[in-house]
Amino acid sequence: MTNWEIPKENSIDALRHGIQFSDGVEFDLRMDGEGELVIFHDEFISGNAPIKDRCIEVLSTSELKSSGIAEFEELLADKRFTEEWQEEGKTVDIEVKLPHPMSKIDTDEHLIQIMKKIRTKIADLDLPTRSTLVTSFSPRIGQAAKRSGVEIPVSRLVPHIRAWGRYWRVKRTVAIPNFARTSFQGSTKALRAEGMESIGMALEYLVGWTRWVGPRLPVGLSGRSLERLQRARRGMGVFVWPAPLRYEDSLIGAGVSLVSDEMNPNVYVKPDGSPRWPRPGSQPLDKEWIDRLNSASVPEYPELIREAAKTLPTWSELSNANREKIVLDHAKRMFWPGNALKWVPESGEGLPWGSPRILGHRGAGKTHSS
Repeated sequence: MTNWEIPKENSIDALRHGIQFSDGVEFDLRMDGEGELVIFHDEFISGNAPIKDRCIEVLSTSELKSSGIAEFEELLADKRFTEEWQEEGKTVDIEVKLPHPMSKIDTDEHLIQIMKKIRTKIADLDLPTRSTLVTSFSPRIGQAAKRSGVEIPVSRLVPHIRAWGRYWRVKRTVAIPNFARTSFQGSTKALRAEGMESIGMALEYLVGWTRWVGPRLPVGLSGRSLERLQRARRGMGVFVWPAPLRYEDSLIGAGVSLVSDEMNPNVYVKPDGSPRWPRPGSQPLDKEWIDRLNSASVPEYPELIREAAKTLPTWSELSNANREKIVLDHAKRMFWPGNALKWVPESGEGLPWGSPRILGHRGAGKTHSS
C-alpha cells in the first residue's frame, strides 16, 4: 500500500485521478473575463480587493492561471483523461457555475455562451452519447440550453443554491426554504417536462429526518420510500451529493449515482466491513467476482480488487449480450416505464442515465469547505 495525498480539487491531477479510479468525475466550470473556460468552484479568488474586482468572470485568463486555476483546454489536452472519457465508458458531469451578482452579468446569455463553448471544445473528441452531462443550480439552465441549440444533456441541481454569499453555510441557510417547499416527486416531474433525463440533488432528500420536510411523502433507499423514488423517477438519472461510504451500497442498490469525495485508492473496505468497488458503472462486477469478493476476508480485499481492476472488461469491452443483461436488470428492478427491452438498443452508447455510477467530486474529492 502506498501513501496517497489528495490533489487540489478541480486540478488536472485531481480530475485525471478521479476519472481513472471511478466511473467518472464532476467538476466546476466558469467563463473568465476573456471568454475562456476555467475549472474553478468559487465565485471569486482570494484577496483584499472588493469582491466585484475578484470575480472569475471579470479576470483575465493569465491572472487566473497565476492563481493556479486550470483552463478547460488543459484538461482536454490531457490524453490520459480524454481516453478514459472516450473509450472506457466514463461519465463527465460539468457543473456550470453562475457569476456573482456583483459582476452584473446576464444569467441567460452567460449560460448560452458557456454551453456553446463546451460544445465547440469537445466536438473533436467524438464522445459516446451518454458520456457528458452539464448541470447547474440555475433554474434557467433548461431554457438556456434550448436557446443555445446545444444537444448535450443538461440537468438542474436541487435545492436551488444561489450564486452569492461568502460562506457555504450562508448559502445552505438561504437554500433551506427552497428545500422545504420542494419534493423529489415535484422536481422530477418539472425537470422531465423540460426534457431533462437526470436530476442532481442533495443527499438530504433521501436519508435522515430531512426527507420528511417536503410537501410530499418522502422518498428513500428502502421499503415503500424506495418504491416511491423509483415510481417518481421513471428511469431518470439521480446524482446525489455528498455520498459518504456508509451510504454507498444503499445508493448504488437503489440505482442512484454518487458524487463522492472518497477517492482514496487505498480504501478497500467500507464501514460495514464489505469490499469497496469504485467502478460499478464503467467496469461492472460480474457474478463470479461478486461471489469472490463476498467470500473473501478483509485482508484479501486489496489484492482481489487490484486483480479485478486488471481483468474485468470495461463497459465498452463488454459483449452486447452482457450490456443488455445489465440494462434489463436495471430497467426491471427500478421500474423503468414501458417494456424493459426498449432501453436495450441504447446500451451501446453507454449506461442509461438511470443506471448508477460513482463520480469523483471535483475530481478526487473537495479540498476546501465550499
